Amino acid sequence: MSAKNLPKQLWCHRELIRFLVYGDFKSIYKTKTFGFIWSVLDPLLMMGVYFLLVSVIFKRGGPYFPLLLFCALLFWKCFTSSLSDSVTSISGRAQLIKAINFPKVVLPFSKVLLNFLELGFGLLVIIPFLFLFRVNITWNILWLPFLLLVQFLFTFGLALSFSLTGVYFRDFQNILQYFLRIWFYLSPVLYSAGERFPKSLKPLYMLNPFSSLLESYKNIFVWGRGISAFVLWAVFVSMAALFIGIKMFRHYEEKIAKDV
Repeated sequence: MSAKNLPKQLWCHRELIRFLVYGDFKSIYKTKTFGFIWSVLDPLLMMGVYFLLVSVIFKRGGPYFPLLLFCALLFWKCFTSSLSDSVTSISGRAQLIKAINFPKVVLPFSKVLLNFLELGFGLLVIIPFLFLFRVNITWNILWLPFLLLVQFLFTFGLALSFSLTGVYFRDFQNILQYFLRIWFYLSPVLYSAGERFPKSLKPLYMLNPFSSLLESYKNIFVWGRGISAFVLWAVFVSMAALFIGIKMFRHYEEKIAKDV
C-alpha cells in the first residue's frame, strides 16, 4: 500500500466499507432507547457537566461559553472516539481477516468514517445554537470543509498506526485513554487560546495540532473570524501522521493475517 494508490484501494472496496460502517452503526445503537441521538446527547451532556463546573461553581467563562464548549467537545469527541475505536479495528476482526483477502486499511478507515458521520449529526445541532446565542454568522464558516479535511487526515493517520499497535500490544487501548485525557487538558476545550495557560507548558500548547484546529472551529462558528494561522502546523502534522501510518501498514500488512 502506498499513499498514491490508497484512495483507489478505498474506492474499490467502498461496498465493504459501507457494510462495516452500517454494521457498526447498528451494533452501537440498536439496543439504546434514543438510538443514534446519543451521538448528539453525549457532547450535550458533557457540555452540561463542564458548564456547571466552570460557569456555575467557579464563576468563569462568558456569555458564549456553552456554545464554545459544545463546539469544542463535538470535534474532540469525534477525534478521541475514532482513535479509541481504531485500536481494536483490526484485532477485533480476526475472523473476517482470515476468511477474506482485502486491504486491511479499510478497517481503521471505516471506524474513522463512522465517527465523522456521527459528527455530522452534531453539526446539525450547532445551527439552532447559533441562532439561540445570536451569533453573527460570516463567510468564514466556509472554512469548515477545509478544517474537517485536516482533522480527518490527522485522525486517519493516527488510526492507521494505532490499529497496528493494537494488534501487537493489546493493552494499548487502556493506556491510550490516559494519554487522551492529558491531551484533552492541553487542548483549548475548556478555555480559549492563551487563557490561563502556564508559560512553562506553552510549547506543548503550540505543538499540539488540535490547539489551532479547535480555536479555528470556535472562530468560524462563534466569533465570525478566520482560521488560526497555526492551522498550517496542523496540516503538516496531519501529513506526517498519514505518511507514518501508511509506511507502518506497508511493512506489517502482509503479517497481519497470521498475527491477529
